[in-house]
Amino acid sequence: MSETLLFFDRQLFFFINHLPHTAFLNTLNLFFSGIGTAGLVWFVLGVILLLKEEKKDHWFLTPIIAAGATSWLLVEKIIKPWVARRRPDIEMGALIIGDGRSDFSFPSGHATIAWAMAIVLSHKEPKWCWLFYTLALAISFSRIYLGKHFPLDVIAGALLGTAIGHGVRYIYHAVKSRGLTQI
Repeated sequence: MSETLLFFDRQLFFFINHLPHTAFLNTLNLFFSGIGTAGLVWFVLGVILLLKEEKKDHWFLTPIIAAGATSWLLVEKIIKPWVARRRPDIEMGALIIGDGRSDFSFPSGHATIAWAMAIVLSHKEPKWCWLFYTLALAISFSRIYLGKHFPLDVIAGALLGTAIGHGVRYIYHAVKSRGLTQI
């Protein structure tokens, strides 16, 4: 990344990370970051949507699991070790709320999974897209506020997650249109 881009990334991080930190805001952001951990909130939302369906689509959870697994593997096992960007607390001595982490920062796994899931679930249940995108945005913002990620980590994660979500949707529909999901 260019030095100019990294400079602005650090400045924006510093601004967001040093917003007023009240007990309420800290708790709220810890909550959103926590529900984004391991993508559990998205799986639970998927199960709830599946249970409320009149005609049960037993393959409905497949794109949710595929998007989550693809996001995690790509980010945690390939991109982060390859890019090896240090987290803000190591690089800048950032204000950290919650536990610090020792792994790499770019891109944000929370943001990647959140946006992949928001895309997949919004396609299945469009009237709830406002909830899915609000959750993805809150989870993503919380990672900067809490000092876990730089803004570019989160933006890259959101873009990657969006691409994964659309890719999984495309593959799912291609498989389903060929009748390969019939049991």
